[in-house]
Amino acid sequence: MELDLRVRVEVEAIAAVLDEIDNYQLLRLKGGAPIPDVEKAYAAQSKMFHPDNYFGVGDAKFQRAVTSIFKKLNEAYQVLKDAELKKMYDKKMGFRGPVASAGKSSRRRRGIGKEELEAEKEVLAAGGVVSDKNAIKYWELAEIATMNKDWNGVVMNLQFALNYEKANPVLKEKLAEAKEKLAEKKEREKNPYKIKIR
Repeated sequence: MELDLRVRVEVEAIAAVLDEIDNYQLLRLKGGAPIPDVEKAYAAQSKMFHPDNYFGVGDAKFQRAVTSIFKKLNEAYQVLKDAELKKMYDKKMGFRGPVASAGKSSRRRRGIGKEELEAEKEVLAAGGVVSDKNAIKYWELAEIATMNKDWNGVVMNLQFALNYEKANPVLKEKLAEAKEKLAEKKEREKNPYKIKIR
């Protein structure tokens, strides 16, 4: 397959700066563009850079470049089509509205990936108390157990969370409180007439 020189130059130019441009620049949009514009731009760009379009091209370097661009386009779209992730991305990148402020639009900045934003979203959901992905899971289970006044469950899940964030002072404090509650519960439920057999 004969490759158009303009396409080759464009692919090589984008591939050379792929790690330096943000998601909007990759989609050829102004920073902070609304979701409908993102969807239209993604449709056009993904059609242009889909690796299947260049299946017959024998140049391995070109194939890798197109595949990298297409992968990054998909990642950009996954972030910018989700209203919540888009809002976080825009805030992190300094986009304040439908378009970037004049001073910031010309400056190049590295994009932020979906995984990074999802991780930040989880931390925010956990109230910013824990940051490790596994610790967040156990923190949330401890919160549920707290609502149910299941102090055994609270203690167990906080201990698991502390395995991932050993120095976390909030987890340590909550664990101490939960252990006190558990001891109080055991004391209240203690039956003075229960006979112990040894």
